[in-house]
Amino acid sequence: MFLTGLHLVRSLGHRCLPLLGRKGILRRLANTGHDERWHWVDRGQILDFLFATRGAGKRLLDFGPGDGWPSLGVARFAGVVVGVDASARRVEVCSQNARRLGISNAKFVHAPAGTPLPFGDATFDGVMAASSVEQTPDPKFTLRELCRVLKPDGRLRIGYEALGVYRNGKEREIWVLGIDDRTCRLVFYDRHIDEERADQYGLTLAMSRKDVADLLRSEGCPCNYEGFTVDLLERLRPRILDARACTLRHPCGRTLAEWLTEAGFSEVIPSHGGGPFAGRLFSNLPQERRPRSLEAVEDLLAPLVKAVIDMPAPIDTDPMITAVK
Repeated sequence: MFLTGLHLVRSLGHRCLPLLGRKGILRRLANTGHDERWHWVDRGQILDFLFATRGAGKRLLDFGPGDGWPSLGVARFAGVVVGVDASARRVEVCSQNARRLGISNAKFVHAPAGTPLPFGDATFDGVMAASSVEQTPDPKFTLRELCRVLKPDGRLRIGYEALGVYRNGKEREIWVLGIDDRTCRLVFYDRHIDEERADQYGLTLAMSRKDVADLLRSEGCPCNYEGFTVDLLERLRPRILDARACTLRHPCGRTLAEWLTEAGFSEVIPSHGGGPFAGRLFSNLPQERRPRSLEAVEDLLAPLVKAVIDMPAPIDTDPMITAVK
């Protein structure tokens, strides 16, 4: 069983794309080579979480599994994987995916956001957190809870979305998410990089993604954040079905390392990640030398990823982090 994780694209399919003007992304998604590369990246990420937590045959916690990633990918190597999510709907989806894939050693539980984890002290050998800690109401409290449920010498492997990659032109973006043929969701991102926060606004519209694109073209509006003027939004008001706003903290690697130390971890280790490494290896291997099955890809990657995750990385590059209790 092989699972792939493309974050929003993984959850929503290729309906989740930046609004217009990103033809390069559309071309890449249509390119089978790009898709194949993401299989390698995904396999590298799963092996990263497995090896960094030393999780083979162990009891692991996946904090914020979404639709079951990386829980379900790691489960076949681990003893038991428990996923905990603040969304009851996501817990249901994860459980359904586990049953559909015949995975019996993974279970998923619900815990409301900002509440103590429903586990005793020193319950898990390792914890995986993939872009989830920074989405909680109080990330510092979350890290203290993750430290609490870890056994002594247990390891937390954490991936996170720092905002540095959006500097110089990507601070403000709009995405359109196709829900069905009649509705879509506009998501506005306003990132304040030096303040390590992102303001996010969502509008659900009684319009298809194509309808929104056609409207912008007919109005001659630029296909970017600035194109959605107050006047245009007022004109869209009758089509708005739902409106939401939130602010998320996005700590950089250095800030996160400080929080981990404050939370009680004895050692914080910034290191290179298995996912980016696997992607670069794919790009540098001639096509004729690439394994033809994901099983063979995994055999190739496993010893290399195991070495890569032990290679220190500069904290200012916002790398993956392993924290040891």
